[in-house]
Amino acid sequence: MYISGACVMFLSLVQGVFTIADDGAGLTVFENDKPVLTYQYQPGELPDRVGERYRRSGYVHPLYGLDGEVMTQDFPLDHFHHRGVFWAWPDSTLGEKKVDIWALDGARQVHAGWIEKRADENQAVIAAVNNWVLDDAPDAPIIREEVKIVVHTSSDTSRNIDFDLTFTNVADEEFVLRGSGTDNKGYGGFCLRPDATRKPFTFASLAGVSTDEDVTDEALPSPWVDVSFAREAGADTVSGVAIFQHPGNPGYPHPGWILRHYGFLGQSWPHIHPYPMQPGVSLRLRYCLHVHRGDADAAAVAAAFQDYEEEMK
Repeated sequence: MYISGACVMFLSLVQGVFTIADDGAGLTVFENDKPVLTYQYQPGELPDRVGERYRRSGYVHPLYGLDGEVMTQDFPLDHFHHRGVFWAWPDSTLGEKKVDIWALDGARQVHAGWIEKRADENQAVIAAVNNWVLDDAPDAPIIREEVKIVVHTSSDTSRNIDFDLTFTNVADEEFVLRGSGTDNKGYGGFCLRPDATRKPFTFASLAGVSTDEDVTDEALPSPWVDVSFAREAGADTVSGVAIFQHPGNPGYPHPGWILRHYGFLGQSWPHIHPYPMQPGVSLRLRYCLHVHRGDADAAAVAAAFQDYEEEMK
């Protein structure tokens, strides 16, 4: 059972090395007083020139690097719907009606309550319930989304952050989850928008370091992909983030990845393939963000993934 309602503004939960602070719209996790991430559970102020359509919640921004650098971007000028670390699909349907929480086209995630908020010397845990609703029927949830984020203690070079996502069809008709079918790109899934002001981006996976070519098809059967970039615009030093697929995910290791050199990394399960969910049916997807100093090679991301995979089996 979850606890409904927001907690008191600026409430701080203090238990050892991790703390959680609440400003009424976002929960920020700190490790040893250094920010790790903010989970945006209520919509904040819209930037200038951004329309009301793009008001949203239920995502992570900022995600911070180990040295306090902001790794993500929100409301980028080229894609207003991109939002830090988020999970969304554009071509879903409820019966015959399109449900697009990706581009926030008449549908969105809405905070419904808390399951858990905890910080201690070993980890910080945020768990929430969101409802997917249509803008013209906000009191009739379609999908109940349960989000659990676990922040682990950092090492000298990296930090793991687990995301456990469960989606349940609470409507009275079939819901079909699907990524974008436009040009078979498959947009949708678990997504990261890195800060585009710090290009160029270097992508790496089991297939090695990518070329300048983008990847938008199911052609990368790697269980992880990393993106690294300058710690700040023009800097010589870099830091990065990898997405690890959990070995229990359907289709593991799923080959659908989106790598865009303008600034986007996504694990695009189920890509262009429809995933039907009858009323009452649930889907569970799990991922880990591996935040690190240096590029994928310097940070030994491949070895870090092997450790993660073994631990999760």
